[in-house]
Amino acid sequence: MSTDINGGIEYRHRAARAAGAVVSNGGLVEASWVTWAELAALDPATRSEWFAGRLSWSTASRGRTWQRYVPADWPAEVTDQLGAPSDGLARADGPVEWTAGEYRCRYEPLTVGSVLGEGTGWPHVFAVMKALADRFGDEAVRLVVAFG
Repeated sequence: MSTDINGGIEYRHRAARAAGAVVSNGGLVEASWVTWAELAALDPATRSEWFAGRLSWSTASRGRTWQRYVPADWPAEVTDQLGAPSDGLARADGPVEWTAGEYRCRYEPLTVGSVLGEGTGWPHVFAVMKALADRFGDEAVRLVVAFG
């Protein structure tokens, strides 16, 4: 089963944007949604098309942490500061930590499960959606995002 929901979301985003003029007086400019059927069909191991992972780095001396989503080919401003990523990061199944000079680094590969799974807060939302879908059907339950 395909886990690519981007096409459907883009279509709904355009449709909601077209309808936005009708409801914009109430503060809603644009909206999009995803059905429970689409969410339930997602494979937690699916990786992002745009970003390979989430990179965090910090220094003890500055007491600050930086975080950035990175593609497979890290941008020059990141490699200039932290060095090139090791070959193993592209195949990592979980978080990887290392030091680069004064920086303590952590890389987490982005998957559907790492963004929407345990420890993210989303499982509570999905439990409610599943309960509603059990009663009203998978296609009848939607998670709606509105942009004002």
